[in-house]
Amino acid sequence: MSYSINELAKLAGISTRTLRYYDKQGLLKARRNPENNYRYYEESEVDQLQKILFLKLFDLPLEQIKQVMQTSTETQYQVLRSQRSKLVAQEQYLDDLIRNLDKTLATMKGEAQMTDTEKFATLKKEMINKNERQYGAEIREKYGDPQIDLSNQKFSSLSADELSHFKKLNAEILTELKDFDNTAGVKQAAAKHIFELHKEYLLIIWPKSQYSAEAHKNLAQMYVCDGRFSKYYEEATGNPDAAKILKAIIDYYA
Repeated sequence: MSYSINELAKLAGISTRTLRYYDKQGLLKARRNPENNYRYYEESEVDQLQKILFLKLFDLPLEQIKQVMQTSTETQYQVLRSQRSKLVAQEQYLDDLIRNLDKTLATMKGEAQMTDTEKFATLKKEMINKNERQYGAEIREKYGDPQIDLSNQKFSSLSADELSHFKKLNAEILTELKDFDNTAGVKQAAAKHIFELHKEYLLIIWPKSQYSAEAHKNLAQMYVCDGRFSKYYEEATGNPDAAKILKAIIDYYA
């Protein structure tokens, strides 16, 4: 079945302007009626648009979507299957969160009881999931799946006190970086204290066998090479050089 640009826009729930933009960007090329040069779309373009809109739901940039759409059907299938796995994991997390919240509400009314472990299990899982969404690909490539899985497992097993201490350490590191006098260099006591805080912070979530000076330095390198880490430290401290300062401190003391 053929669709005009207006018909396809209505069918897909998007604007004709979006379809024209996709055409211009080479993402979804329309066919042209030889008699009037109007755009029209056949079944293959409809299928392609469906995949594009699915990929958009996963917050992929258009340039990346275009690259995916230029690959083989098998590759497109694997990409969508991978995204499905992420949705299933998200669904399971939401189910866990709802159950945990329901039990919390019941506990507040005296209808149930929760162990301390239950109180924080789902929240810790979300912290892990958030970290995976933001940095998972990079840290897994650098450190490998086994080490990251062990780290996630250790974080999941943290007690309420350990989790509170972990958050406190992170806040301390950011405060120390915010107040750090970089003109005095890394040999000052404040720099050594930041390093010790950061190492303690890592050892809460890293298995001891995973820690090494080299691994610590590699992580610091990622802080300055990956714009997301640099932005995090800049926004948290108000200092655009915070990630660089932290890297210099770790490089010196590790």
